[in-house]
Amino acid sequence: MSKAARLALLIVFQASLADASGSCPVTLVSGTRGLNSIAITFRNASKQPIRRLEFNCTLANAKAYKNQRTPCYEKNALFFPGTEYTVIYAYPSGVRGPARVSLKSVTFADGPAWKPSKRDSCRVLNIYLAKIKR
Repeated sequence: MSKAARLALLIVFQASLADASGSCPVTLVSGTRGLNSIAITFRNASKQPIRRLEFNCTLANAKAYKNQRTPCYEKNALFFPGTEYTVIYAYPSGVRGPARVSLKSVTFADGPAWKPSKRDSCRVLNIYLAKIKR
């Protein structure tokens, strides 16, 4: 094989690896429980503002079938890159208990939507009851 053909194959291979980076545009930082709600703190890790954000919220000890997931979303917002934000939602399915939160979709301000695939390593938050010291 000639040097030019090898170089072309190398460039194509590296370009495909760069596209398959699989990074999440949102970093879930922490989650806390309130009396009637859960609070999710996240950071916009992308380089673009986010217009719409949607999480999957489920009870942590329940089997997470798709029909049991409660969507927690911000329909019309503006989350700037590099900034931490906190959003508050009611308990999943209206039941108080440990909750599990994962990223469902992101819509950027300029239009394109992003949904995680199996190769994307997005953090999942498990929010438990605070232990009370006696």
